[in-house]
Amino acid sequence: MEPLRGGRYVIRGTLGEGAQGTTFDAWDSQEKRAVAIKRFDVRGAKSWKDVELAEREARVLQTLDHPLVPKYIDHFEENDALFLVMEKIDGETVESLRKDKPLPEEEVRRFLACADRAMSYLHGRSSPVVHRDVKPRNVIRRSDGSYVFVDFGAVSELLMRRGSSTIVGTLGYMAPEQLQGRAQASTDVYAVGATALAMLTGEDPDSLPHRGLRVDVRAALKGRASEGMIATLERMLEPDPDRRPATLAAALDGSPSAPSAPPPPVKLGRTREDAAVKSIRNLLWVLWGLMWIIVPVTLKQIGGNHGLVPLIMFGSLACVFIVTWHKGAVIRAIMRYLLGKTVVTTTGAAEQPSIHHRIDPHAAQKVRVHATELRPEEIEGDTELSEPKRARRR
Repeated sequence: MEPLRGGRYVIRGTLGEGAQGTTFDAWDSQEKRAVAIKRFDVRGAKSWKDVELAEREARVLQTLDHPLVPKYIDHFEENDALFLVMEKIDGETVESLRKDKPLPEEEVRRFLACADRAMSYLHGRSSPVVHRDVKPRNVIRRSDGSYVFVDFGAVSELLMRRGSSTIVGTLGYMAPEQLQGRAQASTDVYAVGATALAMLTGEDPDSLPHRGLRVDVRAALKGRASEGMIATLERMLEPDPDRRPATLAAALDGSPSAPSAPPPPVKLGRTREDAAVKSIRNLLWVLWGLMWIIVPVTLKQIGGNHGLVPLIMFGSLACVFIVTWHKGAVIRAIMRYLLGKTVVTTTGAAEQPSIHHRIDPHAAQKVRVHATELRPEEIEGDTELSEPKRARRR
């Protein structure tokens, strides 16, 4: 193949071929470095959507700067094709690594740690970037043991997407919502989990045991991984996006799959005082309504000035408003002064002041607590003092 970009890029071989184009091993004669060049054939594209994906990959890569993502170098159009030039990642794909035998759990943990760093960067941008095609073929392990995520041809910028979505990805590694054209940060969480499972088993996830739409992680691993790893992958491969951890960090930390619903409001028993106040308020409003009849008749009987009626009525209205304001606060104060302060519920039991109990960390599931949220005496141990120290403080 002839040199590109006026002789700057010299093609030395082929690195791989995919549905969206061919990736070449090339040499940048201007910067004296090895590069990878991805070619998208515009003339042979099946639709303009393929061209759009190619342009999107170039645009998004141009904005990224992370050690676990290839660096953008250049892009141009030549000979009825689009070319994307990026940093060449030296190493071996996970696809080729798992061909001989499944990878050990320690290696998978290293992969998940790198994925956590890369996805936290991509998903944490002001315009979150979703890879949408994480799979063994698109992950390269460098000689230093780090994992780099390549081939952003299916990438999606969530805040820039408009109109209908494109269904892209690889079966077995695609989250179920991708089949509906939907993609979000947790979509990549699913794909990373599927890739980790493929590393541990040496097989594609779609060929592993399933229970409904869910991959049966425990049956697939058959005791080849720790309980912690199995639980982590089960969280990541949750088919329901609303129950799947929203971020890879949450999945690895064992956070709840979805924000738990707030507890239902506690319904307190209605007290006798409440019932009495409500009755008095209703009675006052009824009396005020009757005063429109009583006051004019009374004034007429005693020979009073009929023009006083509006003054009396609106004055009494102000009084009723004051007495019944804020759920009858004035009425409650008068009742408590005259009858005493004991409040009895409608069930007959005296209402007791609420008592706040501290949660025993040994009885409940422990959670992470930032040190700044603790009192000085709670920083040691399981956020509670040991018995000897409690005794000394007493």
